Amino acid sequence: MAETPQKPEEKAPEKDKKTSLLNLMRFWLFGTFIIVWAATFAYIGMFTNKNVWATLAAGWPIWLITLVLCVIAYFGYTVYVNKKYG
Repeated sequence: MAETPQKPEEKAPEKDKKTSLLNLMRFWLFGTFIIVWAATFAYIGMFTNKNVWATLAAGWPIWLITLVLCVIAYFGYTVYVNKKYG
């Protein structure tokens, strides 16, 4: 039997620059938030005798501020990228 020639693999269209930059920023901001959450949870937990509810009650303002700053940074970066790459 004759083998049929294989088609060369078609490459997926490359993402545009704006999308890849915004995805990268989203990744880093999410990672930053998770690191801040874990570090403060562990640190506060040392002083609340490992009481989870007391740790959550003491830590939520820090996490809320961090979350708001990450969201502001993301939307600010979105504006910057849209201006730069049109």
